[in-house]
Amino acid sequence: MKAVVRLRGVLLLGLLASRSAPAQQGGPTPPPAFPSQVELVTVDAVVVDARGRAVPGFTAADFTVLENGVPQAVTRFEAVQLPAAAAPAPSRRPPFSTNQTPEARQGRTFVLVFDDIHLSVAQAQRAKAAIGEFLRSGARPGDRVALVATGGTAWWSARLPEGRDTLMAILKRLDGRYVPDPSPDRITDWEALRIMAYDDPDVGYSVQRRFDAYGSMGRERTGDRRYADATRTGSSVGIIDPYVRSRAQDAYLKAVSRRRITMSVMTRALRSLAETRGRKAMVLVSQGFVYEPDFTEMKELVEASLRVNVPIYFIDTRGLQGLPDFMTAEFKATFDVQDTVAVLADMTRAGEGSEALALDTGGFVVKNTNDLESGILRVSSESQAYYLLGYAPTDASRDGKYRRIEVRLAAGKARGLKVRARRGYYAPRQGAGPTPKTAADPEIARALDSPFQRREVPLRVAAYAFDEALSQRSIVMVAAEIDVRELAFRSEDGRFKDELAFLLEAQHRESGEVYRDSQRIEMDLKPETRESLARTGYLFSRELALPGGGYQVKVVVRDLGSGRLGSVIHDFEVPDPASFHLTSPILAETLEEKRGDDSRPPRPVLQVRRSFAPASRLYVQYSVLGAAKDEATRMPKVSGGYEIRRADGSVVKGAAPTLIRPTSLGALIRLQGIALDGAPAGDYELVLRVRDEIARRTVEVREPFQVDAARPVAHAPGLPPS
Repeated sequence: MKAVVRLRGVLLLGLLASRSAPAQQGGPTPPPAFPSQVELVTVDAVVVDARGRAVPGFTAADFTVLENGVPQAVTRFEAVQLPAAAAPAPSRRPPFSTNQTPEARQGRTFVLVFDDIHLSVAQAQRAKAAIGEFLRSGARPGDRVALVATGGTAWWSARLPEGRDTLMAILKRLDGRYVPDPSPDRITDWEALRIMAYDDPDVGYSVQRRFDAYGSMGRERTGDRRYADATRTGSSVGIIDPYVRSRAQDAYLKAVSRRRITMSVMTRALRSLAETRGRKAMVLVSQGFVYEPDFTEMKELVEASLRVNVPIYFIDTRGLQGLPDFMTAEFKATFDVQDTVAVLADMTRAGEGSEALALDTGGFVVKNTNDLESGILRVSSESQAYYLLGYAPTDASRDGKYRRIEVRLAAGKARGLKVRARRGYYAPRQGAGPTPKTAADPEIARALDSPFQRREVPLRVAAYAFDEALSQRSIVMVAAEIDVRELAFRSEDGRFKDELAFLLEAQHRESGEVYRDSQRIEMDLKPETRESLARTGYLFSRELALPGGGYQVKVVVRDLGSGRLGSVIHDFEVPDPASFHLTSPILAETLEEKRGDDSRPPRPVLQVRRSFAPASRLYVQYSVLGAAKDEATRMPKVSGGYEIRRADGSVVKGAAPTLIRPTSLGALIRLQGIALDGAPAGDYELVLRVRDEIARRTVEVREPFQVDAARPVAHAPGLPPS
């Protein structure tokens, strides 16, 4: 990942580990079904036919659930079948986002893991084709899809169909980062594992024979005869050529590093789904990695998958397997025939670790085929209909042990059908308390990673792109309105006090660069101030310098008094600073009060909400950037007007275009106060039109807002209405 930009302010040190490295683990997080004790275990079961199609129509009586071989009584059952529905037209991006609008959860949740650190350039193209087909044909309206790159260049979530184009744009820029070793003395990950972890002499001698056949240079050949003689006498244990061992060590360390990164990213993504209900699935698109039974990250990944009830599917991008390069005529030496079987077996072992993940978690593997698109579409097809089976285990002991789960169909109904479900889960451990606090707050980390928003602390978030900054970047203000009515204030000395942890991450769609800021907010309010903020919300904003393009910002606020947490995901665009465009219009109901001899023109009070009282004034301010200048005066000549329209498109009022008078420095700023007298409650749209009279080009901006009869009229000094 590119360098993170540090922003001004007092940073909350240790609030969150960097995205480019795995977040510190605070212990596995169980799903909502059994957060602290085994009361109810929920299993997603999918019944598929021989072609991998989901089969609906079964009832609770058709299933038998066994835990460690003991039948369990199914106490809760739900059959889910997604209806056939036409895709709705993508909705327009909202001016702000809030976590108080109920999110549509009737769809499914998919995490697509683009394992770029295990993908070569050629394999990455196959991976992109498969994921692209899934986004076009596999994901349905209402599905939530997260696209995650293990190399750190993408962690983006979107609801379909609105976010399909954005996900496709991100996918297009991803590429493979794995560079195969083309040297004659290359060694495979599996060979390196056998030599370094198991001190396997047979594998070591096989590699040595291959090196000798290819005439590998740069190693001492002494000891070859001793090694061969020892092999014949059966006393070769631990005797491996030093050069072979050194090459194996180098390959093993690199393979372990890649595996650790991939598995840690997958574990983070899984843990972020702990509170997500409905059908969930993770799809790993990769060339795969070897299986090492004692690999800690492997165990954590499987445990996280089983706890949050998310199957992992593995799409092997190697495609249809042929002979490896070193067995072709490209190499001058003939390959030792006694090693042929071992080499062919090695090809199947290269992805055993990824395959084990899929099989252990209830997913499946697509391998040895060039038709990856059809394989990845099976992931969607088999979850068109699924069953939720809940049971209270007969073994209520809290021993932390692994419990095997088996789901069967009743006799007579299983012919030609297969049930796919997770193979088990880990029971809680007696005396396990709450997750210990670490330097990286695991709750905030999960909120940032999750494709869904948290609702405990009500938030509204908007982004305003303003003037150009240095280096072709724009000043962007990310503003959050916090509902103080839900905060856990403590009363001290006649004032209300609380502390909040605030964190935001903004990811650039075109480059994957992440911009982060974290703050600690100390609130010390008078009673009248708290009462006023209860009506308007507490506004907190941070300033970023961002290049043009698309962004997804995630804002997380944690009330340190109660521990409750709120998060919002908001997508926005930053115009090209060099283009002819408007800054983000500010829509407000009041103006800032002037103090002393302040000679600056009045400015609207920044607010995120877009609701106004029927008898209020709507203040609108924007600037015009990138306009051409007259050769004689060196000043721009720009006119601007507006219309207010109802939801049906009818025009309520408007103003004809008039020239915007530039400042002495040539800046173009317009502030208008528009009376909303007589406007009935409902949805409206402000249409701003600006024309560059010199370059003869026009920009139109549409800003939605509401007239809410329940809102009181704000009283503050301002402009006369227009």
